[in-house]
Amino acid sequence: MEISSERIDDIPLIVEWLKQMEIAKCIDQKLREPHGNHKGLSYGQLSVLLLTYIITQSDHRLSAVEPWVQTHRTILELSTGWSIGEKDASDDRLARVVEELGLQSQARLEIEVKLGRHLIRAYELPTVVARADTTSFSVNHQQGESPEESLLHHGYSKDFRPDLLQYRQLLATLDPMGMPLVSATLEGNGADDPLYFPTWQQMVKVIGHKNFVFIADCKAGSIATRATIAANRGIYCVPVPTRFATPPISEAMGTLPTSRNCGDSFTAT
Repeated sequence: MEISSERIDDIPLIVEWLKQMEIAKCIDQKLREPHGNHKGLSYGQLSVLLLTYIITQSDHRLSAVEPWVQTHRTILELSTGWSIGEKDASDDRLARVVEELGLQSQARLEIEVKLGRHLIRAYELPTVVARADTTSFSVNHQQGESPEESLLHHGYSKDFRPDLLQYRQLLATLDPMGMPLVSATLEGNGADDPLYFPTWQQMVKVIGHKNFVFIADCKAGSIATRATIAANRGIYCVPVPTRFATPPISEAMGTLPTSRNCGDSFTAT
């Protein structure tokens, strides 16, 4: 008799959560079919294995997933109900999944909408308040041969390290639990201001209606952003710096021909 033992840890719990979220179903419905010679687990199933590894191990290296799957193969098969082959979770196959998600931007957005709607409906989550924000991450990395194709650029550094390349991350969440609704990885040298209205539009698609309070920081307080959201019957709550404050009515109506922005206040001339 051969007896083998495996550590269960939180693997069954994570897998069950991912199954209830219908991660595999959403991905398989939206991504194009794998190559005809592809055998084994689907893109959605491989995504579940990858996410389970990332969550349980706090590690995102693709090369480390295959030995981890082999170590926990029995509990993974029992938890998922899938037959997992020896090379199903190789770094080549996982890289293909990540590549497909990266290349098919429209499919990725549709997955985001479908997944968000499913979670809101399944758990009857309140959809009264949602918020969005961006931040930057500095990295020790050398610029590649084609910097125009890279997300890593020198920009305004919130880490006070202008010497480092950086990228920006946008995240919109649903209050009060903080469930992600919209996310995007962006170039490090762009402006945040133009992102807020497209983010609000995507949040509307996920939530399914416009009757929620959109909360953001002062970078969403420009007149153009607020006016566009209001024109689309949205509700917002943002801190408005004086330099973004609404100009006097007479000036807005064109009675006064020009205005001068003095520091953080509008001064008519």
